[in-house]
Amino acid sequence: MRWPIAGLCVLALTGCTIADVTTPPGQDRLVVQGVLRTDRTLQALILYRSVAASEAPPERGAQVVVTRDDGARFVFNEVSNAACIPDVPSNPGGTLGTCYATPAPLGFWVLPGRTYDLEVTTTRGEVARGRTQVPGAFSLVGLPFDARERANGVPGEQCRLPSGTVVPVTWTRSSGAWGYISPLLIFGLSAHAQSGGFTPPADPLELVGVSVSSSDTTTLLPDEFGVFDRFNLDQDLLRFLQGGLPNGLNLVLTISAADRNYINGVRGGSFNPSGQVRVSSVVGDGVGVFGSLVPLTARMTVGGSAAVPLCKGG
Repeated sequence: MRWPIAGLCVLALTGCTIADVTTPPGQDRLVVQGVLRTDRTLQALILYRSVAASEAPPERGAQVVVTRDDGARFVFNEVSNAACIPDVPSNPGGTLGTCYATPAPLGFWVLPGRTYDLEVTTTRGEVARGRTQVPGAFSLVGLPFDARERANGVPGEQCRLPSGTVVPVTWTRSSGAWGYISPLLIFGLSAHAQSGGFTPPADPLELVGVSVSSSDTTTLLPDEFGVFDRFNLDQDLLRFLQGGLPNGLNLVLTISAADRNYINGVRGGSFNPSGQVRVSSVVGDGVGVFGSLVPLTARMTVGGSAAVPLCKGG
């Protein structure tokens, strides 16, 4: 059988899931799904069993420890599944599994360029291990951005895009990254549905851009977003977006440098950026994914007040 699918998404918004890893039929195996992120204080992962094809039976009472390369240890405690829901949405076919997370007062302890070792010990005596080297720090060129989430949801600085224009977005190279995944949230498109001749989409609409190369550090906004969504979205909407965006929209763009484990693990439907990889980055008495991301988030408005500075782009 394969791991049950309990989605693990790049920024809690994509429809991607973790890769399947084939296991013998009926085998009861520990499954680990976890991604460390440099932009958050709360780090979380999920544990479950592979015994059911369409469910994610919980794995309670485990000892979960992540050790940084300087010897600092971070203990993950069993918590409400709500702590995992942004990164690990509920599995529509069954239960979610068990969420483990670190307390927020630990601060931003996941740092670019550092190496982290995971050890999970279950009440059955199973031991599963994983290692991730977090990609290096990098920057967006010409765009204001946040490298860490802001307290109390305070929005970051915005810049302004001209309407009807394709804008190159460029970033510096992240050392050690195996690729970049870029979800783009577009707010306000429904107001243009009638004039644009398309069915009103969900608000916000999410389109994903992917660069599966450490050196591919430029993308075109909006033209190169939504490659993996093109068969699922209204074709009239996609045509409307080509060549630029209309006035009145707000955008949230996140460029995430991803490690090898993440690139080899994230997938779902047509979203398979590294091909049909079936290699676990968790070893020992478990399978799964233990990866890392360095996300940078930029906020933009299309048109609007001249008091908002123009986005310079790449």
